[in-house]
Amino acid sequence: MKIMFIYFIMAMCIGCKARTIIPILDEVGIKNGVYYKDTYNDFDKFVGTWKFQSGNTVFEIKLIKKIMFYSSSSNNYSDMLVGEYRYVNSAGIEIINTLANLNFNLQPYKNNIAGKYIRDENKPVAERRVQLYFTDPERNYLNREIIVKHHASQGNIPETIEIEFTGETSVVPDDNSPTELRVPEQNYILTKVE
Repeated sequence: MKIMFIYFIMAMCIGCKARTIIPILDEVGIKNGVYYKDTYNDFDKFVGTWKFQSGNTVFEIKLIKKIMFYSSSSNNYSDMLVGEYRYVNSAGIEIINTLANLNFNLQPYKNNIAGKYIRDENKPVAERRVQLYFTDPERNYLNREIIVKHHASQGNIPETIEIEFTGETSVVPDDNSPTELRVPEQNYILTKVE
């Protein structure tokens, strides 16, 4: 019985590979077999449902943190922020709503918002921003990113995030293809609703 137990322990040790944990802030290049961890919990402050509303116009984003996502293309693990969104125009017409995608366990880059890049890595956690991919499922040829900055609540001022769109249009399929996202690309300040 002892011999079987020893073989079992040895088999487990051989099957397990020790992963080197590297803070996601220190990610430089791509290293095989490592885990880029959100060691300082930079992503946590962005998790939740955020809403911008002006008249009938509504832009809502829901972000969640994925832990230890495995990327087969780079053979490493990484924590990430993923999300989905909803946009209602000034006439009160819902133009796009991908929020239900969060109910499915999609690979992070299958979500319409995803990323792991922390900007301002030399600043304190409270001042760091994240850079995320932002896609329109009907216009996935448009390469857009959003830079998201968190603002903590202070007194009567609620917790918010500020979103800035960046990125350039890639190759547009034909002359009739739209060159803009269905969500107007402007700066938004969204208030946390949950």
